Amino acid sequence: MGTLYEGGFPKVVDFYNPRRRDNGSVLTVLIVDDQSVFRNVAKSVLERDGSCNVVGEASCGADAIQMIGECRPDVVVMDIQMSDIGGIEATRRILATNPDTNVVLMSMGSDAEYPVLASEVGARGFVPKRNLSADVLRELLGIGPEPGSAALAA
Repeated sequence: MGTLYEGGFPKVVDFYNPRRRDNGSVLTVLIVDDQSVFRNVAKSVLERDGSCNVVGEASCGADAIQMIGECRPDVVVMDIQMSDIGGIEATRRILATNPDTNVVLMSMGSDAEYPVLASEVGARGFVPKRNLSADVLRELLGIGPEPGSAALAA
């Protein structure tokens, strides 16, 4: 099973998320990747400026599917290539039972067909792992950058 977070400490809890989508809200994120090193890096990158809160981590697609109802994230950031249930199939299964869930697929590679596959399964988009950031997630969700961020000033 994956790990849920509350206050920065791993803890199994039932999260409530009102799913606010305004610029002032903090995005809640579930990170799904079979590499623990990448999950740690992604968590640091996303939480750096305080605009994202990682509410859980899963190391496989099966755990991600089970965790959706528990942590109710604003967005699931999921690796395409995992050993059990890959990101494409996990996204299909998640959206079949939770159609309002936002899924962003990612991969180390930038295969030209990944954005097409992401669109075909109903994901909000595809991001190469090296480009993952809170601003990119906000853009894919259509809520724009945080007030005062460099992306807003550009």
